[in-house]
Amino acid sequence: TAVRQAESLNRQVDEWRSCQDAAPRNLCTLPWLIRLFRVDERFTLLKPKTKRGYEYAFRKIEAWSEQIGHPQLQYIERKAVREFYRSLTSKLPTANSVIRVLRLLLRYAVDEGYILHNPAAKLRMVATPPRQMIWSDDQIATFIGAAEKAGRRSLALAVLLGICLGQRQGDILRLTWSQFDGTAITVRQGKTGALVRIPVMRELATVLHATPRASSSIVVAETTGRPYLSDHFQHEFRRIANAAGLPSLQFLDLRRSAVVRLAEAGCTTAEIAAITGHRLERTTQILETYLPRTSPMAEAAIRKLELHKDRTELDKT
Repeated sequence: TAVRQAESLNRQVDEWRSCQDAAPRNLCTLPWLIRLFRVDERFTLLKPKTKRGYEYAFRKIEAWSEQIGHPQLQYIERKAVREFYRSLTSKLPTANSVIRVLRLLLRYAVDEGYILHNPAAKLRMVATPPRQMIWSDDQIATFIGAAEKAGRRSLALAVLLGICLGQRQGDILRLTWSQFDGTAITVRQGKTGALVRIPVMRELATVLHATPRASSSIVVAETTGRPYLSDHFQHEFRRIANAAGLPSLQFLDLRRSAVVRLAEAGCTTAEIAAITGHRLERTTQILETYLPRTSPMAEAAIRKLELHKDRTELDKT
């Protein structure tokens, strides 16, 4: 209620005053700062998936704070932050994301006047190369076959939706039958808010028309009869992928693979953006990541060059 929220904020103000005056040992520490940040709009307005990522980082940061004796914020040195980062680098993407959250937390502390400087600001981190995995047609067929054999047609459908629509996992799992008009699927993307209407390929249309509408959602877990929760879906996807001999592939690779398919088919940047939902300028920027150069593309380019030369020679005669 509003009263409880007001009381909570009053307690936080009292804590802040205590921090500025006596600075008791349990105040002005990272766990204390995380508690304050959780009720700040910079956290409360985040989307649920982003919050889950932050909470994971919070746990890592709190464990580190305990390990070094819960120092008060003003005594956290840059050297300690660098050592924390090095302790995490066995999993580089995780290390970078945790440090980004720590940097954000300490910037919040500076903004609120708890400390004067952010010891994590501009900390040099090792860049992670963009993921380049692409699903081949054979791998898609292998996964779908393994999912159907395991009694998980929902996962087979999800993968087919992913490769045909080029959308993110969250948007695929949230799809409802009302978004499918028989010829196209309309998606309001959760991350960007972009609205895209994607004509359905014949292969996907055949599968959708044959799928029982036992729920308002299109992708429904066989065990619960309800839409998948993200963690449940990831667990089942990984189980099927491993069983199919595809341990290196991830569901998120399907979005990139869809872009590659469209480009190999000769689609323009604008046509690709109309399906994926990116802005034109953003589509151009990310093609280096989402569109690895492939042999079929190179072969198509050479064929176009040869045709151009042939036409040029004909014009000369």
